[in-house]
Amino acid sequence: MTRAFGLCMRLFGPLVGLLLGFSVQAAPVFTIGVLPVHSAWVLAERYEPLRAYLEKHLQQPVRIESAADFARFQTRTLNGDFDLTITPSHFARLAQKDAGFQPLLQFTPDHDALLVYSSDHPLAEVGDLRGKQLAVIDRLAVTVMATLSYLDAQGLEAGRDYRLAEHRTHASAAYSLVTGLSAAAVTTSQGMLQIPEYLRSKLVAQKHIADVPAFVFLARPDAPRAQVERLQKWLLEFPSEAEGSDFLSHIGYTGVVAATEARMKRADGYLKATRKALSH
Repeated sequence: MTRAFGLCMRLFGPLVGLLLGFSVQAAPVFTIGVLPVHSAWVLAERYEPLRAYLEKHLQQPVRIESAADFARFQTRTLNGDFDLTITPSHFARLAQKDAGFQPLLQFTPDHDALLVYSSDHPLAEVGDLRGKQLAVIDRLAVTVMATLSYLDAQGLEAGRDYRLAEHRTHASAAYSLVTGLSAAAVTTSQGMLQIPEYLRSKLVAQKHIADVPAFVFLARPDAPRAQVERLQKWLLEFPSEAEGSDFLSHIGYTGVVAATEARMKRADGYLKATRKALSH
């Protein structure tokens, strides 16, 4: 088939089918849902290597989708909008326990919750946050939940002792530090890679709060076992490909491992708070 003929079929195939009395069905689209930690354009660019890799193996169109915020992303996940979901460990565990979603893999290494400040506006100790503003990407992020729990244990309650400002991206949160709008921010080593160098060079880690499980790959509850096994196999092999290795390093990871029950249950300590936050 020539390129010109192929183009004509894509443009006019459905019309020809209607005229001849049959329908020309487009190949179903396989949808990957990715947590909204970037703008839609940046998410598409960052995850393009994975999208192209799965499209090649699945032999069908693959599309990247997300949501406006973390809560709506979890709603879309539970609604079954995505064939494959890349989601935080606490969201993945809820989807597994409450709705039967199937964990496949988890990124490595884990995430580290970091409390950072700008070198131009030092934060000598955690208590200096009192009366000031803390920048976060989303209060439903597990790293943010771990940090708020730590601050609460230090006698600092969000809304009472300091203000919480949610940002669309880690870069936006970092910018609020450099401009002096916020006294501190919560980020991760992976999040630091999303921040432009001119901002990142000004950030100082005040405290390493906690290590939390990294993002999980989930298949829908109704995904056939054979498809789940194929997806897991392909995804495990992806890091050995040149584009897979580059993809991982670009987003701050070194590999993927099977999402075993032992790995999944590490998020259980965050489930009560997550359910409460999602219900508001």
